[in-house]
Amino acid sequence: QGDRQVKRLSQVLHSSSFQNSLDEVRKPREALVNERTRRKRGKPLPLQEAEEYHGGAVFWSPRKVKEARDRLQLQEEEEQLQLQKADTRRQREEARQARAREKEQRRQARLAVSLMRQKEREEKAVEKASRIAARRAAKQLQKAIKTSQRGRRRSFKASAKATQKKKRPIAMPQGGEELQGGAAGSPPPTSRRGRAIRTPSRFL
Repeated sequence: QGDRQVKRLSQVLHSSSFQNSLDEVRKPREALVNERTRRKRGKPLPLQEAEEYHGGAVFWSPRKVKEARDRLQLQEEEEQLQLQKADTRRQREEARQARAREKEQRRQARLAVSLMRQKEREEKAVEKASRIAARRAAKQLQKAIKTSQRGRRRSFKASAKATQKKKRPIAMPQGGEELQGGAAGSPPPTSRRGRAIRTPSRFL
């Protein structure tokens, strides 16, 4: 999308610059044509009057008329040459200004493209940093959950062990041994001679 916008911007700038150049070249040429047409209308012959002319009708010889026409032609050619030179100088100056404007427009277009790409890079960097931060936060949350679960399991196991210890029965002593810390139980059976009869271990 960014490349399409850059191409569209470059095309618009180029079209605008080209149209402006055409208008600037067309207008001076139209003015030059109008000036030449105006000068050709009703221009009198440069006939030289006689030194002793006192007014009234004057008749010119064909030679004088031809000389006057030749002078007029030379004068028009000189004027046309000067107009051409002025037109050439004007065209050169206009071309120079057009090149300068196009150069500035290209510089502005490159600057706009550079700023657009810089903005895109910054936006991508922000998005990447956000994704990294989100993944890191998710990992930390998972780690915290696992740690909490392990702690609960350990606490449950410890509680279960304590409960089992409390419920475990106390083993009775064998033979005639007395219980530690308690009263003695019923006396063991005795024989006729008064000896204690012990039950074989296989019957215990």
